[in-house]
Amino acid sequence: MKKTPHASPTVAAFVLAAALLGATTHVAARDNPVDPVSNPDKLDYRDVEARRPDFKEPFLRDGIVSRPERFREIKPGINQAQVLAALGQALKQQRGALGTEWDYQFKFQMPQSANYLVCQYKVVFDDSQTVRSAVWRRRQCLDLVSH
Repeated sequence: MKKTPHASPTVAAFVLAAALLGATTHVAARDNPVDPVSNPDKLDYRDVEARRPDFKEPFLRDGIVSRPERFREIKPGINQAQVLAALGQALKQQRGALGTEWDYQFKFQMPQSANYLVCQYKVVFDDSQTVRSAVWRRRQCLDLVSH
């Protein structure tokens, strides 16, 4: 039986580190699956994109701490003023495929934990500026506000 030579752990670590440094000048979330329960219309969300100098920041995406019960007020047919009163100013507003979209980022404390989860939320308005739909990017977030 012929033995194959193995690189020393130090050499292997060096090669891996060099490959990672060369490959991670740019990191972005890719191919995020669309959840048919929390986002049935497959609305777009902006991914976080970070370059190496940005890694010094403690968080790349942060949100306003919120209480889950506030989202029960957001229902089809309410107007923009009611959404603004319930959720505050949107992080971003733009025209989307189904109407005007207001994008939010909220932070929820995880059940029985000191940790937080940042959630992306989108409110879509129809042509009369009333809520057509409101969706979460991730099902985890929908589950947190639904219970």
